[in-house]
Amino acid sequence: MNQIKKASEFFSSRRSVSVRNLKYPGPSEKQIMDILKSALRVPDHGKLEPWRIVLITEDNKKSYISMIEKRGKEVGIDSHKVEKSIVNLSKTPLIVTVICSPINDTKIPEIEQILSCGALCLNILNNFLANGWGANWLTGWMAHDRLFLSEALSLSENELVAGFIHIGTKTSEPFERERPDINKITSWLEL
Repeated sequence: MNQIKKASEFFSSRRSVSVRNLKYPGPSEKQIMDILKSALRVPDHGKLEPWRIVLITEDNKKSYISMIEKRGKEVGIDSHKVEKSIVNLSKTPLIVTVICSPINDTKIPEIEQILSCGALCLNILNNFLANGWGANWLTGWMAHDRLFLSEALSLSENELVAGFIHIGTKTSEPFERERPDINKITSWLEL
């Protein structure tokens, strides 16, 4: 019963941490792999595993940022957007990139595979938060630029970025925000 209470408390107060409030240090390689292993327990109709994960760490961040700067200039992305992306990457110890890789020759509809990727993003986010890390799920212009995605992350034509999940040590607790009114969005089926 105590575990149920802890889970209920976590989910009833769960809040992403703004990237502005993330800093070094980040999780160790063992912590990352343990948390990701737990996060992989998501709905996956047909056991297709229609996703893959790319980790962006200090080891590869400099080259990645250089590619962002170059591509941003090439396609005329507002310099403030490019700079914001670079600042977010620079101060975040770990970015977990979830790539949706739908499998075409299956009876499982593509939308179910995409939803499974979304579930994986949320599960990764929540698993890092539940383990005491600050985390935020973002996308941004880079998630939609096909040339950047193929060059920087080796995405094939049918793949897409479901999310860039920024992970680090939180500098402060996130503020609570207003939540949807459950009574306005919920109805009981009447036949």
